[in-house]
Amino acid sequence: MRIHSGNGPHEEMDRRAIACFDQAVHDAGLDADGSLRQVLHDYFAWATTTTLARYHKSADDVPEGMSIPRWSWDGLQH
Repeated sequence: MRIHSGNGPHEEMDRRAIACFDQAVHDAGLDADGSLRQVLHDYFAWATTTTLARYHKSADDVPEGMSIPRWSWDGLQH
């Protein structure tokens, strides 16, 4: 989390990263299964725009011991 923190807001970069991820899924041939493609896209888009975008000001704001929530076929696991 700290690697991705402290860089300020970067919505355009997030959109580009998601588009690159989607293209990589396609290039790897993983988009033939629509449900797999959608789950991979949804996870990456969610992680990019929420969890990894949470601490814009400083990497020091990331709490110690923080973990990234789990994701499954059904989405975010609580």
